[in-house]
Amino acid sequence: MGEFSKRVGEIGEKIVTDFLNLIGWTNLQQNFDIPSINPEKHTKASHGIDAYFHYKSPLITNTLENIIISSKYSTKKYSNSPVAKFKEYYIDLASAIESFKKSGIRNTTLNEHNKIESTFDRGLLFWINNDADDDCDLIQKLSRLELPKDYYHDGIIIIDNKRIEFLFDSITFVKNKFRHSDVQFTYFNTGLNSDDESSKNGNILPVQYLTSNIIPFRVQDKSNLITFILCTKENFDEAELLKLMGLAKNIGTNLQVKTIILFPDYNELEHGQLVNNKKQIFDDSTFTNNLTVESFKINIRR
Repeated sequence: MGEFSKRVGEIGEKIVTDFLNLIGWTNLQQNFDIPSINPEKHTKASHGIDAYFHYKSPLITNTLENIIISSKYSTKKYSNSPVAKFKEYYIDLASAIESFKKSGIRNTTLNEHNKIESTFDRGLLFWINNDADDDCDLIQKLSRLELPKDYYHDGIIIIDNKRIEFLFDSITFVKNKFRHSDVQFTYFNTGLNSDDESSKNGNILPVQYLTSNIIPFRVQDKSNLITFILCTKENFDEAELLKLMGLAKNIGTNLQVKTIILFPDYNELEHGQLVNNKKQIFDDSTFTNNLTVESFKINIRR
């Protein structure tokens, strides 16, 4: 590998590590090898693992999530035909997960956790680049892709520029805005985590949220006052606003003092009257009087 290519890879690895730390995925195990369980099929004797993270799922009771992370970073835009390159990345990561399932590090992890009834071994592929003008929707281009079916894992998630930008911008905004408060992610009731032992809030963003267009937060200030926050990837419109207002009211169950809904493009001058009009639909004035709508994009215009 040339020095420039090596430097590009190091920058990409740092971006991914910083992002993972932002979502609570700390103390990663990074840059290690595991032996291949099928060198002929995998076309290699060992797999280089960029990072590995595991946690007890707050969305599925007594379940361990193992996440094998692969980072692919470039200075160039995505190709107009990304399928071939993605299949290469996919097979490489899927092969690594297959071998991880039979690895000593997985067995060690399982032995360190109590009350584990099920385990998921998933992959997380960061495919990002440093071209600020690249507006390619990579996920959309890959949406109809047929992947090889002879690899065994519990799902592979891809994070492209658009996805990491939404997650980074929204989470950073909330943490900066409430830097003197306790900011945690809120865990939706999935029907699989409704027992009393499951955490309702926490510092770890579940892997399932990485593909969600809505990120929920619970903020508790020094006076123990609670603010519930919903960030959405979708642009502001009437239907999205009403959906999020209903969701916020149902999830908060009136325990929060204040509710904030964050859009990427909200503008008070353009959208404020519509927000006030829709607040009138709700009978609960205690909820609507303490509801505000803002943008998580830093902008001098409100």
